[in-house]
Amino acid sequence: MILNQDGEAFTKQPFFNTEFIKNNQIKSLKGTYSFKKNNDMIRHVPGSFEYNFNAEGRLISVINHKWNGKSIDTMVQFYTYNKTGVLTSVKKTENKGVTLQEFGLDSLNRIVSISNFRISIDENGKLLKKTEMNKETMQYIKNKKTTFNSYNLPYLISHDEYNEDGYKINSIDKLKMGGTMYKKAYSYNEKGLVISIDTYYDRNPKPVERLTFKYDEFDNILERNEFKQGVLIRDLQVIFDTKTGLLYSIIDRNPRNNFMSIIRFTEYLYH
Repeated sequence: MILNQDGEAFTKQPFFNTEFIKNNQIKSLKGTYSFKKNNDMIRHVPGSFEYNFNAEGRLISVINHKWNGKSIDTMVQFYTYNKTGVLTSVKKTENKGVTLQEFGLDSLNRIVSISNFRISIDENGKLLKKTEMNKETMQYIKNKKTTFNSYNLPYLISHDEYNEDGYKINSIDKLKMGGTMYKKAYSYNEKGLVISIDTYYDRNPKPVERLTFKYDEFDNILERNEFKQGVLIRDLQVIFDTKTGLLYSIIDRNPRNNFMSIIRFTEYLYH
């Protein structure tokens, strides 16, 4: 149900298996919130969280009504795709406004431009007005990508490395000014599922960031842990319904204070 081959599960990018969603004709899944403070019981709080999908199984919106202790904060994201199912834009509420990020694609569906806008939308996410803030472009030569800033000057060179079986083993970004390099190293289990992603800064032998993952016997992701400088900063647990196999709850724990935010999905709608 959830994709994680590149560590994308529960990031800002769409991470649902479109074939699974399409074959099961899932239109939306909606959940309720509960919070748990350290040494306290689980308490239901106002708010809701929902994922919405089109008939092709692609995520089209995420609507998050979250209780902040005094009122509801609303965060919304809308996604659009081209005919082949590649993401072309993301609209989201942030910084007391709405932003739009548009992705220009070439004939191989590689991103060749990223444009950022401030926009106004209606309650259904339909665009009413937009103002361009900046634009970056990308060029590809063999397996390397060069990113150009809004002045059309190159500042970043990126490339991925794969083993003989096609598994990504390294993802490398290098800044042209100063030569700073960031490397993500991928590790896999015996079934080819990614179990860790280590981020290295320049020649530091220890990762500055680490992601680790665990799965069940059906390859569903059960755990996503985030570390910085060796310290656990986020513990995400995923629970699937044992009868239906569908997503049941997401438990997001802050290890620093043991606070838990729990979303329990109680309503599934179908096309």
